[in-house]
Amino acid sequence: MARPLLSGAFEAFRDDPSRPALIETGRTWAWSEFKEAVEAVARELESSPDRGPVRILRPSDSSFLVTFLAAATAGRPASTLHQDWSAPELEAAIADVSGFEADLAAEEDDPVFYIGFTSGTSGRPKPFARRQRSWSSSFGPAGELFGVEAGDQVFLPGSLQHSHFLFGAVFALDRGAAVRLFERFDSGLLARELEETSRGVVYLVPTMLLDLDGLEAGPFGGVHSVVISGAKMEPHHWEIVRRLFPRALVGELYGASELSFVSVNTGGEAADDPGFVGQPFPGVEIEIRPSGDTTEDGTGVVYVRSPYLFDGYVDGPETNSPVGPDGFMTVGDIGRLTERGLSLVGRASNMLITGGKNVHPEEVEAQLGRHPGVRECVVVGVPHPRWGEELVAFLVAADDAGGLAVEPLREYLKERVASYKAPKRWFLVEEIPRTRAKKTDRSPERLFEGATEIP
Repeated sequence: MARPLLSGAFEAFRDDPSRPALIETGRTWAWSEFKEAVEAVARELESSPDRGPVRILRPSDSSFLVTFLAAATAGRPASTLHQDWSAPELEAAIADVSGFEADLAAEEDDPVFYIGFTSGTSGRPKPFARRQRSWSSSFGPAGELFGVEAGDQVFLPGSLQHSHFLFGAVFALDRGAAVRLFERFDSGLLARELEETSRGVVYLVPTMLLDLDGLEAGPFGGVHSVVISGAKMEPHHWEIVRRLFPRALVGELYGASELSFVSVNTGGEAADDPGFVGQPFPGVEIEIRPSGDTTEDGTGVVYVRSPYLFDGYVDGPETNSPVGPDGFMTVGDIGRLTERGLSLVGRASNMLITGGKNVHPEEVEAQLGRHPGVRECVVVGVPHPRWGEELVAFLVAADDAGGLAVEPLREYLKERVASYKAPKRWFLVEEIPRTRAKKTDRSPERLFEGATEIP
């Protein structure tokens, strides 16, 4: 049975099943043999009396993708477990999803197919569930936006355990493109293959751009589309991506595990609005609703309604959905909506309170990131007896930066944000620590390791 997730791929490869569908180091799979492998595993899963989640704990390779799509074909949810989790984390994740029971009778043609895990910067990952059409309904709009078609090669240098790259693989097959998987990120290998492609699409996170830039490789003229997610693009990221991919459409995607696509920015950085994340993705409705952070400029909580929302958080045998009766939901992000598009001020979960005033660190970081002497930065709060939380900035200096000093940095920032949002302490670090999902790790313990205070 070609359920929604794979029906497009069956059609896209129908005329020529010998075309490459999957490429990994040392092997290329034609669609016919890849399809046969998926169907063989699907038959095994269908014959099993177990209708619970299919746990996938393996490298980011063909076996991962075959098992994931076989589970979808069989109407079983696939639970993508992370190999780099600690033993207690892995045990907890397995326990969280082991009792889940997909309701196949109610929506047999659109079953829950994916149990992923939110990738917050702290706390235990929370399992969530998706139905097939929450992805398949976005394949058409995404294909038109990025021009992905049969004959393209889609490069996925990140782990399939993260939904940005996993979606990219399934979406590429739906369009009849070949998927290039990498078991681990290797910037040198990726650069060599991008130099040889004649019609390529590449999925990246911003930190990968920095690694590619460090190779002094490129430009990669055969890449026609670059899809970036996972963290906000800063001005230096846009400068790098334009230089490395001069002929490519670059799309910065904003979304969340629960929401999928929310907005897309293909125009680059907005000089007057560092929080700009683009226009709503096709099919997405966005509303800004009042909260304690609402200001006169229309800032409030970002609510989203679309066909791409998840089914809910896994809660025992069922899902617990935060989607309201009107179809809108939020993950707590704070932003504002104008005719130009959506701008983010920050995430509610990251909000700091200093001297009784709310500060979204992303707003401060966005402005600091525009300082010519700053390559990257992160602002966190540490306990303080007077302020409650003291704002502390950690900076990676630009390559051509002279000595950075506190007072010029503070004055630069105070011209752009309220004075109480300026950090009280400033440190230099060689690099910003990252979580497993390549997002900024905001834990002060890791940031203070090797940090040097700026006088």
